[in-house]
Amino acid sequence: MTENSIDRQLLFRIMILAFVVMLMLFAIIIRLWTVQVLSGHEFDEKASRQYARGIRLSALRGRIYSSDGRLLAGNRPCMTAVLHLSEMPISGKLVNSIHYIYSQILRTENEKTGIGRKSLISQNTTAYRSWHFPGISKRMFTTLSQKLKPPELAILYHIHHCPGIPLELFRDLSPAELAKLSEITPAVPGLELTAVPMRNYPYRSLAAQLIGYTGFKDPHTAEDRGDYFYYSPEMTGRAGLEKSYNSVLQGKPGRKDVNVNHRGFVYEVIGDPKAAGSSSDLVLTLDARLQVTAEHLLRGREGAIVVMDASDGSLLAAASAPGYDLNDFVPKISAKDYQKLEKRPGHPFQNKVMQGTYMPGSIIKPLIALAILENGTSPDDLTECDGATHFPDGSRIRCWAWRSGGHGPLSLLDAIKYSCNDFFIENGTALGIAKLNEFFASAGIGSKTGLGMGELPGIIPDSERFKGWNVYETALVSIGQGKIQISPLQAVCYMAAIANGGKLWTPRIIKSIRNPETGQNTVTKPVLRGQMKASEENIAVVREGMFRAVNESDGGANRARVDDLNVIGKTGTAEVGSPEKRTKNTWFIGYAQMPTGRQIAVAVLVLKGEAGNRTAAPLAAEIFRTARRIKL
Repeated sequence: MTENSIDRQLLFRIMILAFVVMLMLFAIIIRLWTVQVLSGHEFDEKASRQYARGIRLSALRGRIYSSDGRLLAGNRPCMTAVLHLSEMPISGKLVNSIHYIYSQILRTENEKTGIGRKSLISQNTTAYRSWHFPGISKRMFTTLSQKLKPPELAILYHIHHCPGIPLELFRDLSPAELAKLSEITPAVPGLELTAVPMRNYPYRSLAAQLIGYTGFKDPHTAEDRGDYFYYSPEMTGRAGLEKSYNSVLQGKPGRKDVNVNHRGFVYEVIGDPKAAGSSSDLVLTLDARLQVTAEHLLRGREGAIVVMDASDGSLLAAASAPGYDLNDFVPKISAKDYQKLEKRPGHPFQNKVMQGTYMPGSIIKPLIALAILENGTSPDDLTECDGATHFPDGSRIRCWAWRSGGHGPLSLLDAIKYSCNDFFIENGTALGIAKLNEFFASAGIGSKTGLGMGELPGIIPDSERFKGWNVYETALVSIGQGKIQISPLQAVCYMAAIANGGKLWTPRIIKSIRNPETGQNTVTKPVLRGQMKASEENIAVVREGMFRAVNESDGGANRARVDDLNVIGKTGTAEVGSPEKRTKNTWFIGYAQMPTGRQIAVAVLVLKGEAGNRTAAPLAAEIFRTARRIKL
């Protein structure tokens, strides 16, 4: 092969190589042009989404007022110290940055350089695990946990999950603490003192179970979690009205869009933040003055007092005892303190007005009397009371007057007045449980009232539900014993129906919902849910018997009498529990017409009392006196 032919082959190979290189360069240029020109906008949007973050801003929570204008649940400014981690040194190894951040936190805690108490970070007792840090391998987490103290792991958790939100250090700072922190603020990068709204209950335990409390919302379970990258801390209703009307009280959230660096720290706000929408306030039908009286009367007892306007079902007081201080839940209660409350005698978390059902005793007798009248018995017909009712199996149920040989022949009016067991057993068993149940149901016994908030329906006896039903069990039910249970709320509803001619109202607790910013005020209307199956004539007869029970000297409810007030009522005493641990549910139900013309119905329940007339009736009398004094 000649030298010239070798040169030609070499040149040919060089040209092929050059062509391949040029082809590759051309392909790269085409690809760059496609990425930068054709798809540039799409990639810009992706990059923007990667480094832009939406932060959810909470609205100021709405307030709760009583009908007489008292603030029951509101907000107070809470002075707080926070750290903006984006303003602190974060270059180099993350571990070193965390050590530095914690050293600055310790500086704020130190008695000489700071305020002399532990920060929320140092108090953090969470046992962090690798699953708390998605994206960090178990091996890496093990290494970090060996190098970091528990509070430093809390800082790492904050950096990992919500670096766009300041790290809270101290809450409820006193003026002296504010002064000390203000002195060191310039020396601690990122330290800020700010006022944040905190829930406040000025009357502390007043209507606690009804109002309820709040707690921090878990952003991971929020319905709008996908709309925001970061959530600012927000309170949400956990119990009572705070929970039932949370959407009204919470308002609409605002939004702030920010740019973050590769570690998630904010370095720029995008545009103008969208302010949170205004929340609405609740105005209740409760009168705070009457509620204070009811709770004072129940102090040291277990039970409930509920007061209703018989004309429309408005609840004027709803007290349950024992209670608890709502401010113990602000901003949150520790697990230890919660368990203490939960185990406290008397079940303070239970709203006994609606979430407890109890054997009614003789307060059921006005309903039995109406059933007797509606089934054709004349109020003048007499029934003999010889002190006890005997049954075919040899058992018996005594009347309370058994020691004196019974009441003798009684009309229905006197049977209500004296609360004669024999009368109601004989006539109730003659009707049978099916007819009694029909009348119970028409009075709302055994069904929820419609108020909500975890109320229980109670129990009316049913031969299908309770197999082997017999006449003895019907006899027990006829005097409010045995397999029947009602709530104080149901009791006051049926008492209000006797007062107003048979109308059964849905209890009304919200008077209006008003928005202080827009001025919109929505008044809730009363809701009629039923009518008792009783004529006005027969209801008037039962009212007369209950009037005698209260206003005649030998009446069974005479301790509920109030001078210059027309009080109508009935007491009840039901024995519950085993013979070794037997206690009494003591009741009074009744109503009175106020000088203003308003009819006020009351149900009083005191657990472990002596007797209805001794224990519950005097409390009802004081409720009527207070209602008259405050001119309800």
